[in-house]
Amino acid sequence: MSTRWHFAAKDLRGAIAAYAKRFDLLEVRVTLGAQPGSDEEAPMPALATLRRWRKSVPPPFDFAVVAGPRVARVKLSSAAEEELNAACAAVDGLHARCFVLRTPPEVTPAALWRDRIAKIIDRVARDATHFVWEPSGVWETAEAAAQARAWGILLAVDPAREPVPPGPVAYLRMRALGETHSFGPLALERIVRAVGERREVFVIVETDSPLEEVKHLRRIVRNTRRQKKLGGGARLVRPRGNIVVRDDEQE
Repeated sequence: MSTRWHFAAKDLRGAIAAYAKRFDLLEVRVTLGAQPGSDEEAPMPALATLRRWRKSVPPPFDFAVVAGPRVARVKLSSAAEEELNAACAAVDGLHARCFVLRTPPEVTPAALWRDRIAKIIDRVARDATHFVWEPSGVWETAEAAAQARAWGILLAVDPAREPVPPGPVAYLRMRALGETHSFGPLALERIVRAVGERREVFVIVETDSPLEEVKHLRRIVRNTRRQKKLGGGARLVRPRGNIVVRDDEQE
C-alpha cells in the first residue's frame, strides 16, 4: 500500500489555480459573516465561487470544509442551523473530502457536549466525506481518540506534539507555536515515521513557510518509498570487526 498524502497551507494565498500548483488540499472555512464588534471571520465565498474553484483545479486536488464558529460551539440556534446548512452545501459544491469540526475549549468531555457533537455528526453525509473532529481545551488525546472511534470519525491531531491515532486515514495540523516557526528535516522525518503506512493522510501546515515544509515532506515521503522498494530499513554499513553501524548513526 502506498500512502496518499495531501498537503495544504493554512490559508489560500493568491488565486486558487496558483495555489493548486504548490499544494493539493485547501481548507475552506464556512461562516455567515462577522457580527458587529466581533472578531469572527468574513463570510465564505459564494456557492457559485466554490463550484468554480472545484472546476479550476486538477481532479486530484481536494478540499476540506471547516465548520463555522456557530456550529463549532455545538449549541442549537437558528444561526447555527443556517451555518451548518451552508457548510453541507459547501461540501457538495466542492466535492469536499473532509468536513472539519473544531470545537472550542468550552466544549468539554461532559455528556451534554458529547450528545450535541453526535447530533452534528448525524447531520453530515459521510458517503464520500470524512468527518474530522478537532477538540481543544481539557480533552486528553487518548480520551478524544477513543470517543472519535466510538463515533466512527477522524480525530485531528498535531503530529509533532500528539500521538497519531491508528486507522487507514489521518488528519494532521502542524501548528507553529511559541518559538517553533518552522519544522526542520529531522522533525519532519519523525512525523512521517509516526504516521506510517495508511491509505490517506491530510496535512495542514500552519507555519511561516508552509511551502518549504511541504517540499521537505514530499521529499521524505519519496525517499521512504524508494527505500522500501529497495528492501526497506536503513542500509547496514559493516566496517572491520563486529560493529554494525547504520547510515543514520554515522554523523
